[in-house]
Amino acid sequence: MSLVLVAAVLAFNLLVFGAHARLPFRLADGTDGSRRAWALAAPPALLASLLLTGAALARQPDAALAWGMTGPLAASLPARLIALVMLALLLADVVVAVGWRRLEPAGWRILGALGLLGAMAHAFGAELLRVGWGPVSGLVLLLAAAALRLPLALAAAELAAGPPGRASLAAGPALALAFLLWPETLRRTLRPELATLAAAVLLLVAARWTPATLRRATAVAGLLLAVFFLARAADLSASLGQREILPASLLIR
Repeated sequence: MSLVLVAAVLAFNLLVFGAHARLPFRLADGTDGSRRAWALAAPPALLASLLLTGAALARQPDAALAWGMTGPLAASLPARLIALVMLALLLADVVVAVGWRRLEPAGWRILGALGLLGAMAHAFGAELLRVGWGPVSGLVLLLAAAALRLPLALAAAELAAGPPGRASLAAGPALALAFLLWPETLRRTLRPELATLAAAVLLLVAARWTPATLRRATAVAGLLLAVFFLARAADLSASLGQREILPASLLIR
């Protein structure tokens, strides 16, 4: 599968899960019009994200095989936990689509908490797929690198709704820190791509201080470069292919 398609799926997923983690909290004090719009948009957006991810994995299954993410019967424990969170989030979206008028502010905040959990689960799954059969630094660093993807999702939702804010400002440094947590073998292989990483970080950070008319476009450009860097990292990690057994074996099954 081409790098462009991988990046496109990743960008769409960041937007969908970032919106699920961000918007319900804002809708706790929102208008009926905005709540209705989210109730109608959230379920098909999440379903499209899950279907696109499944289609992408079907075309390039090696990374999924590396972590036992090929199906519910053969799945690893991480894959089952991620699937459980996604199912819960999808069911919550359906419930909101039917009963959004009766949902109290506390209910929207609970929905936001579930959306944040979904964004974290997506970040963990995306990091596992980024590693694939490539080198891995260990469970703690893997979880930390996954957590550092979360600002990218929040930034995607932030930029879809308006100018860059705190999430966009945090997304660049978070990606740079995640890179530092990756195995040294992968970091060395990614040296030709460091200009892309540096540009992404610079644009995301600088967007807050560019002229008002350029802030959003600057941050969006930085976010897209970050997405392409992550897609390239996954491609190179797969090419390294240094392992013959499932990593983090204590988590499997």
